[in-house]
Amino acid sequence: MIKAVIFDMDGTLIDSEKNYIVAWQKAVKQHQFHLTYQDLLGICGISSKEELDYLYKRLKSMDLVYLAIESSKQIFLAMAQEGMVKFKPGIKELLEFCKQKGISVALATSTYQPLARKYIDYIAEYSDSYFDVLIFGDMASNGKPDPEIFNLAQQALNVSKEECLILEDSHYGIMAANRAGIKVAWIKDMVDLANHPEIHIDLTFDTALEVKEWLIENE
Repeated sequence: MIKAVIFDMDGTLIDSEKNYIVAWQKAVKQHQFHLTYQDLLGICGISSKEELDYLYKRLKSMDLVYLAIESSKQIFLAMAQEGMVKFKPGIKELLEFCKQKGISVALATSTYQPLARKYIDYIAEYSDSYFDVLIFGDMASNGKPDPEIFNLAQQALNVSKEECLILEDSHYGIMAANRAGIKVAWIKDMVDLANHPEIHIDLTFDTALEVKEWLIENE
């Protein structure tokens, strides 16, 4: 029986990945960065440190890397402020269901707290009251795919790993869940993870509403 659900933020809790890509595309066009659409997809779901390494391999200059990140960040924040970033479909219903059923809930994201706070504070539906535990990237020594963030969340929830379910949309996030030894559900988003033998997906859902239905069936 599942007693706790751990939510990734970007692409799982909030519908951010499509808007991230749009923000990056605008930054690429503005500064004429040599980054393809496939390059931009590769940024989704990786930690801040991984992002620096990933972009440096493509832009060959840390000055350009920092410019690219800052430009895309400011564009995305403007989009969020305009109300373009929202909960993913079914998330509010799932969070309310968990609260009604006494299922503990954690947020576990590689994004550092100051930036994550800027994103979620612009989402009208968001409230800290939905969560028993909040783990941000700057609370861990290592970002995903390292399992540390999920292990911290599970320990803070004070439930066994067998009683947890992680919700993720990204390759690195699922890899981190695998390394933590916790059951993971892939909620489909931008990147197709169906044929990646290096990761193990326990459950696959199109939306968070399907997660709610699965929890009801497995009470």
